[in-house]
Amino acid sequence: MKTLTAVYAHPDDETFSGGGTFSKYSAAGARLTLYCATDGDAGKTSSLGPMPKPELARVRRAELCTAADTLGFAFVESPGHPDGGLGALDQQVLIGEIVRHIRRERPQVIVTFGPEGAPNTHPDHRVISRATTAAFFLAANASMFADQLASGLTPHSAARLFYVAWPQPAPDAVLKTISVPSTVCIDVRAHRARELEAWRAHVSQHFLQQRFDETAATDDEYFALAAGSPQPAALIDDFFAGLP
Repeated sequence: MKTLTAVYAHPDDETFSGGGTFSKYSAAGARLTLYCATDGDAGKTSSLGPMPKPELARVRRAELCTAADTLGFAFVESPGHPDGGLGALDQQVLIGEIVRHIRRERPQVIVTFGPEGAPNTHPDHRVISRATTAAFFLAANASMFADQLASGLTPHSAARLFYVAWPQPAPDAVLKTISVPSTVCIDVRAHRARELEAWRAHVSQHFLQQRFDETAATDDEYFALAAGSPQPAALIDDFFAGLP
């Protein structure tokens, strides 16, 4: 069975950054897991109206669970770190949590944001990129976070780490950030309906509808190989191409 772990900062990142791709792999029988660092309690609430942070956290966690289930994630881990505050968090704690997730779930492929932090360059996105990149390597090192091994976990070396990427922004694009060069292009046309269903679950974020339409509701989704086993070609259409 193919196995994939996605690591993101906020509820809705999983749908914005690869909803069609994740739906495609789950439909094909892959096992998907998700680590989402925050509950998104610093976000806006769209038509839901003002609410205190604890209530928004509860709402967004529920939205995440519904969207993740729609996309086919078998397991979601959400420790509820401060939204907008990942940079102030002890990075060893964050990296250690991601290492634990990797060692427990043992994915072949890991997907996260690139160093630029997605088209909106959110600071939390950049932090989660750095933390996941470190965890990709450290999860295989028995000297790192050795306390986890005492609980029965063992080191695990994922085959590939991919960053979220996107095409060159159009001249009139609202978000003009350039991504790392893509090495994977996945056709998600057959899974757009499922991705849209997952997006609908994030009711509190529907004020971002235009951005979703422009950057996420696309026929192809792009990623970039960041580390691990080389690809069999410069551009592939499958994360697992060439893997045993």
